Amino acid sequence: MRFSGTRTLLLSLCAVLVAATAAFADGVADKVTINDPYVRAVPPVVKTTAAFMQIQNTDAVERFIVGASSPIASDVELHMHEHDGGVMRMRRIPHIHLPPDRTVALEPGGLHVMMFGLRSALHPGEEVPVTLTFDDGSTKTVTAIVRSVEGMMMHH
Repeated sequence: MRFSGTRTLLLSLCAVLVAATAAFADGVADKVTINDPYVRAVPPVVKTTAAFMQIQNTDAVERFIVGASSPIASDVELHMHEHDGGVMRMRRIPHIHLPPDRTVALEPGGLHVMMFGLRSALHPGEEVPVTLTFDDGSTKTVTAIVRSVEGMMMHH
């Protein structure tokens, strides 16, 4: 009799763990679609660049990007441009808000992923991995194409 009660308890615990694992596996990263990711090409002497993309939150609740990383840079930060006394200034931000069922544009002059301490020159056409970290701890790595500044101006 005692063994049967322990067995029932263990089976119940296993069912709870399986359900929790399934719920956790379906993280924010699975509910976000990234379109047109690209990184700005810079001359070899320049050690900073930025990544841009369209991020669609297909979830019914708001989400946040809370960090980013890339093996091509020593430091990666979330940034935005803002007007300050008639001057455009770039500043670091703690997160990028992803409203439910909306697309957020990371683009020149607005929200972007800033990359510092580039480890090598970036040439148009190269592929750069960029990993985004979301508020639930899940991550999504996208392959961004390096584009020349002229190509970006024509693209936008």
